[in-house]
Amino acid sequence: MKFIILTDTHFVARGRKLYGLDPAERLAAAVERINRDHPDISFVIVTGDLAHWGEDAAYENLASVLARLTAPTILLMGNHDKRGPFGHFFPGVPRDESGFVQSIHSFDAATVVTLDTLNEAAPDHAGWLCEARLAFLERALASAPVDRPLLLFQHHPPFDTGLRYMDGIKLANPEAEWGVIARTRKPDYLFMGHLHRPISGIWRGIPFHIQRALSHQVAFDLEAADHIPGSHELPDYSHVTVSAGQVVIHQCSFLYDGPLFSLQDRAAIEWTDR
Repeated sequence: MKFIILTDTHFVARGRKLYGLDPAERLAAAVERINRDHPDISFVIVTGDLAHWGEDAAYENLASVLARLTAPTILLMGNHDKRGPFGHFFPGVPRDESGFVQSIHSFDAATVVTLDTLNEAAPDHAGWLCEARLAFLERALASAPVDRPLLLFQHHPPFDTGLRYMDGIKLANPEAEWGVIARTRKPDYLFMGHLHRPISGIWRGIPFHIQRALSHQVAFDLEAADHIPGSHELPDYSHVTVSAGQVVIHQCSFLYDGPLFSLQDRAAIEWTDR
């Protein structure tokens, strides 16, 4: 099974910019590349912060760009999202019995579980898993087939990464999530967004991948604690292959427009600018 990960699209109303960038232009470029280069993927998953202010006009704009994808989409909620306006323009997105935007997707190669960590009542942007969402997670982990990998997707990381301001707005109750995992089943891989940086590692024995944002980036700064340092680093999407007991992730910089050449070409080896 192959699929694409995008995150933190931060859409605004059509024609507007955010931090000097047009999120629609960036997503449109990603969609064009994905349609062209990856016709065999099972889905594209976007792990939250779909809109920046959560308004109707932003979700309408997002829906119009995502409609160009030839692959199905799986969408998650992030801290900038609003479930009500989102639902107006994405009425077909699965929700659980409590109305949270989370679901289980069964494939021959893997089980995909998505969590809704949005806390619309939070005074900041930290995430939260209430009792209903934790119960959903427990059912999902316990019922997933054991003969294939279980891939868990959520917006907020449940751990610190060293980005000091962002660590203050991670999942606010990580021990509650870990308690569910510890008594049921560890996911084979954990995928997240929120941090606007490409980060990977292992959390309590679970390998994880944090996808770089599609829109503005958080700069690599392990000192700043009183604000979020931003940058215009180029975005990417990740191409994931799940097969034969392994997960392979390629990060693809789709806005790169420089030269392509063979590293075994003598002329390229001796390349000089003139």
